[in-house]
Amino acid sequence: MKRIERICIIGAGNMGGAIAGGIYGNPDFPHGNLTVTARTQATLDRMKFLYPGISVMQDNAAAVEGADLVIIAVKPWQIADVIDGIKQKLDYGTCTIASVVAGVSFAELTEMARKGDELPALLRIIPNTAIALKKSTTFMASCRVSEDISDEVSGLFGLMGEVIAVPEEMMAAGTSLASCGIAYALKYIDASIKGGEQIGFEAEEARRIVISTMKGALALLETNGTMPQTEIDKVTTPGGYTFKGLNAMEDNGFSEAVLQGLLKSM
Repeated sequence: MKRIERICIIGAGNMGGAIAGGIYGNPDFPHGNLTVTARTQATLDRMKFLYPGISVMQDNAAAVEGADLVIIAVKPWQIADVIDGIKQKLDYGTCTIASVVAGVSFAELTEMARKGDELPALLRIIPNTAIALKKSTTFMASCRVSEDISDEVSGLFGLMGEVIAVPEEMMAAGTSLASCGIAYALKYIDASIKGGEQIGFEAEEARRIVISTMKGALALLETNGTMPQTEIDKVTTPGGYTFKGLNAMEDNGFSEAVLQGLLKSM
């Protein structure tokens, strides 16, 4: 079976550009086999500066010719026009379309990309913004894609963090927990930094303390293989400062607020 030899990324914004950087960093993938498109020449010039050797162009239809994997990283309201403009140039016998556009289902993508009775192999891939640092939690679902190709794409994105394969019906939950979730985690950090200022620290000092504390908390979970409550119990003496602080957070709806945020973002 033909493997992925040529990749085209349509859209070089924050997400598309980060994905390009991750693929570019793969020593086994030839830089010349990666093409990136964007609407403006300024964006293409920036991509070419960051990743010498890749191909850049504004013409999506020309860019996708001969591609084995087309990654679409545009705004939701742009994807229908993008697919309509490229589908006649794609060989559905060899090319897989991967969408990183949140909220656009396989059923919708299939209708957008349909060429008579020809239906494309599709992937839905939802990273988060930490992909730029190769620390993303990325969810991937497949439709009419061979196991070999799914594994190869998973390997590519695995260079940019952790990849979790899920059925399509779990994509919304994954988006909430990891894609939106990175903002929720940062919201806690932001609140802690502001709280640190109120109890006497300078803003930058509070920022440094909270980040260091978060790193320590994550290290405990990763090293010990524990759930958070196990580590919480180790530092929570009944009637102690941590105990009182946690109770105050719960009295003010902390856990319920997090749950409602997750539910509302699905």
